[in-house]
Amino acid sequence: MKNKRRKFLKNAGSTALFASLGSSFFLSCDDTEDVINPDDNNENNSSGNGFTVDGNIYTIELDHPSFSILKSTGGWLLFNEGGMLLVNVGQDVIRAFSNSCPHAGCRSSWKYSNDNFTCTCHTSIFTNDGTLVSGPANSDLDSFTATRDNDILTVST
Repeated sequence: MKNKRRKFLKNAGSTALFASLGSSFFLSCDDTEDVINPDDNNENNSSGNGFTVDGNIYTIELDHPSFSILKSTGGWLLFNEGGMLLVNVGQDVIRAFSNSCPHAGCRSSWKYSNDNFTCTCHTSIFTNDGTLVSGPANSDLDSFTATRDNDILTVST
């Protein structure tokens, strides 16, 4: 009996809310890119996030706290906003790869050690030049062009 009553109150409450707010409230909300993309509000101003995007070009400020780890050899970063893995391999060279594992498309489960990336979803391993070492993955990581000019990193995806 309690379950039927609870279900009735839940449905009645939803109906009452809908009626009191009107259908225009619910129909005016949409999930456009404008809502979820923070760069649209600040016109790609990097003062808050340390990077700007212009088409498929990411300009990253290595002095920004979010990216400063990349200034050191062996420093790496899972840069989800850009869909990439970044790693400093030494001699002012930073490499960039897609963070989508070629095996199953996992994007957020990565670790880096001994000059290798490991996708922890299914333990595929890649060198820091993107070459497949082992896996269930059967291909290398997709790489992007990355150039460093002092403390500015430019990545073309």
